[in-house]
Amino acid sequence: MSYMRTLAERKRALAASRAARDDLRGAVGEVIGVYQAHPVPALAGAAGVGFVLSQLRVGSGLIRIGMRIASGPAWQLIRQYLAV
Repeated sequence: MSYMRTLAERKRALAASRAARDDLRGAVGEVIGVYQAHPVPALAGAAGVGFVLSQLRVGSGLIRIGMRIASGPAWQLIRQYLAV
């Protein structure tokens, strides 16, 4: 009986995980849309959030990940401006 209860709990957890993943994908899609529509204000906002997080002493690993994520679009934007 415990096995069946555990299996049912696993299925519920898997469904909740999939729903959360879909929500996260939707949020990332919205962020990408905002960046594509307004790249400079989006990067300035990301820099502001990064500054606040650094002042709050959030772990440096989290900040490095954020910088790595933001640096890709930033370099692409700089290349586009320099190509013009």
